[in-house]
Amino acid sequence: MPTDSTVNTLPAVPFENLSNFRDLGGYPMRNGILFRSGDLSRTTPQDLAQLESLGIKLICDLRVPAECRKRPPRFPWRLPVQTVNISLHSDATHRELKRKMIGWLFRRPATEACPEFIRDYYHHLAVQRNSHIGEVVTLLARENSLPALIHCTAGKDRTGVIVAILQTLAGVPYERVIADYLQTNEHFEPRIQTAVRVTRILTLFQVPEQRIRQVLMAHREALDAVFEHISTRSGSVENYLAESCNVDIATLRRLKQRLLAAPPPG
Repeated sequence: MPTDSTVNTLPAVPFENLSNFRDLGGYPMRNGILFRSGDLSRTTPQDLAQLESLGIKLICDLRVPAECRKRPPRFPWRLPVQTVNISLHSDATHRELKRKMIGWLFRRPATEACPEFIRDYYHHLAVQRNSHIGEVVTLLARENSLPALIHCTAGKDRTGVIVAILQTLAGVPYERVIADYLQTNEHFEPRIQTAVRVTRILTLFQVPEQRIRQVLMAHREALDAVFEHISTRSGSVENYLAESCNVDIATLRRLKQRLLAAPPPG
């Protein structure tokens, strides 16, 4: 395993068509060991070369089968990369989520708060898809699984929940976990502006701009609720992963060790 001084760093040239990409490193986590992004369906040859320069060995795709068929990743890679699909929800849940989103957009009276269905969805991921979260954690703990890239379609909700759990396991302070999660809103702003403009036109300007934004944004309240549930039911992320996600303690220790950077000198 490379030392912190030899791990890969982010490419100097920005990606062309890979959205919401970032390195999760920063003490106490190692740089160049775990990355997150949106899906890889629009990656250009330059983007693929950029990813390969990071030495990624594993891509963990959290999308449902229907999403994978509709927007498959662009391969092949020049280097061997293992790609594993662990659907963090079902096709049926995916359809229901879309239905609720459309219903909320047109509901009256208007509300600008974090939509309840988003909070419920995050709870569903943490409570009812816990075995799948355990699969991701176990996979990342295996030999030759790191550096790894975790993504869904937007790299916002499913990826956001998984990444926040992994960062917390590694001892990243919670406010930094939240800051990384909310960084998606900055990455998404150009896409949000486009979606607002198109949706407003298609709905004959019946849907307020702020309501469209609320559907597309990352919401701290939703992630806070997940960690409040974990704290109340399990006491810690480690206990949650061990008891609710069936990840053995040795696997958690091994993954945590691989994610951690050496303490800064002095």
